[in-house]
Amino acid sequence: MTLSDLQKQLIPRIEAELQAFINAQDFFETPLLKQMLVYHMGWMAGGSSGKRIRPLLCLLCTSAFGTDPKIALPGAMAVEFLHNFTLIHDDIEDSSQMRHGQPTLWSKWGVPQAINAGDALFSIAQMAVLGLSQTCDPSIAARGALRLNQVCLHLTSGQHLDIAFERDEKISLESYLAMVRGKTGALIALCGWLGGLAAQQDTHILDALYDFGINLGLAFQMLDDFLGIWGDPQVTGKSAASDILTHKKTLPIIFGLKHSEPFRSKWTKNNLSPYQIHELTRDLKTCGAQDYVKEQAQEFTYRAFKSLEFLFPRPNSYTKAIIELTENLLHRDF
Repeated sequence: MTLSDLQKQLIPRIEAELQAFINAQDFFETPLLKQMLVYHMGWMAGGSSGKRIRPLLCLLCTSAFGTDPKIALPGAMAVEFLHNFTLIHDDIEDSSQMRHGQPTLWSKWGVPQAINAGDALFSIAQMAVLGLSQTCDPSIAARGALRLNQVCLHLTSGQHLDIAFERDEKISLESYLAMVRGKTGALIALCGWLGGLAAQQDTHILDALYDFGINLGLAFQMLDDFLGIWGDPQVTGKSAASDILTHKKTLPIIFGLKHSEPFRSKWTKNNLSPYQIHELTRDLKTCGAQDYVKEQAQEFTYRAFKSLEFLFPRPNSYTKAIIELTENLLHRDF
């Protein structure tokens, strides 16, 4: 089966399990809270539920080891609920008013209630992962819950660094990598790790699955950083040089602040004109930021695929689907 075949088979099942789990919770006295969760998860008319890549990756990893993916469904649900918890809080912290073409929770119901909805999804993720005690056994569920909470701390640390970067003009590559490992890589890494855990893989396999996810997350974020400045707006859905406009400390901008005095002198100006944005973009390319980000993204892409070669030396249809999914995420046009 191809990746497309497996998506058609697994994603409806994931979606049904997510909705059933929410419906099974006690919202008798708080129907509005449930409505907010249903809205954010994309289950209202006209809503968008996203691609569910994270739970799909979890189930594919379980299947790749010859195990029925249904036993990993509690873990798959947990990562998706956790992911959506982070989106709600990120939208608040970034003052983002739109997501998937609709108003964000905080812009629709206010910050305090949006925080409550995010906290509810955090709790629901905790309950979901404990369902591994029913599909696997209690020891697997305990290990899964511990790792999920460790990842929550990494996520929070990554978000902390991302916000802290707004006030820091001297950010090292090491600090940037630490931020992305936490904010982006850790949750992707959890998907493969939980999938392997449900399939009762040894520690060295679980470690390799986690490394794969970290490297995938790093490469994916670096590509996003590149496209946030040099991407085609018709492809990315964002205006050209959007990260310059918003003064976001992405990898090319971190490089430019360190290596280009012309870029550094213009960077702090507000209300940039199209010509000034063009100048800043040119300064980044001149100082080597464009080539540097390409090289870094290619390095972590290489590491992600090397992890897959180690994990799956004899690919089956599920491992081929994981490879195809990884290629789809990382082999984007510059």
